[in-house]
Amino acid sequence: MPACVSLRQMCEMEVQKKCNVDQVKRLQAEIQDLNGHFTLLHILNEWKLAERRADCDVYSFLYGSLLLEVVFDTDAGEGPDERNILDINFKLELHEEKSECHARLVHTLVSDFINGQSPWVGKYLSSRCVPKLLHDVALVVSRLRLLGEEVRRLRTWGCLKFNISDIRCVGKRVHIVFSSLEAMAEFELSLAVTMAYPCSPLQLQDFKNHIGSTSVRRLEEIVSSVSPDKNHLTRIVKAIHAAVHS
Repeated sequence: MPACVSLRQMCEMEVQKKCNVDQVKRLQAEIQDLNGHFTLLHILNEWKLAERRADCDVYSFLYGSLLLEVVFDTDAGEGPDERNILDINFKLELHEEKSECHARLVHTLVSDFINGQSPWVGKYLSSRCVPKLLHDVALVVSRLRLLGEEVRRLRTWGCLKFNISDIRCVGKRVHIVFSSLEAMAEFELSLAVTMAYPCSPLQLQDFKNHIGSTSVRRLEEIVSSVSPDKNHLTRIVKAIHAAVHS
């Protein structure tokens, strides 16, 4: 009888061991999956916590070139986990001379957004409001960062895809020179961009025709026909290229 009990216990232990091994494997797979999601979110997140002090948190945006400082009142608050916000400061750390023109454009438009808001502390009163503050800033920064990436791609590949011989950012304008031997056309134009990009139309400015029959009226029609949406600038460039070669 004792031998039978021992054998049964051994079988039960083997079954339990197999169940435990399977559970460990499932947990390891879940951990790996969660780590993958965490890594992806870390990449996609527009902000990162750069510094944390007793009375202040500092968050970085735009690859560390924009800093958001939130200063807390450590002696006031409704509870131990809530602190009143004393001040909200932004610092743009872009080297004007060494930076690319599309980065300067993005920083100029971000600066417009920052300066155009009502007093920040009046909108975000306590530490409970910090997630909303980060979300609101990230929404604008994300849109304008994507604009900068659009300009960078057009500067890199525009000559091959859209016959762009030159593209640069001056102030809040994107200046583009189109040149096509096939279409016997060469002209330059500027598109004015606002901090609301890509949700607002781009304005055609400073058109100059060098070769061919391209007119400012025709370009205005093309620009206005492209509705504001994702990759707005690129879609306008693509439409202009298509019209020139039609």
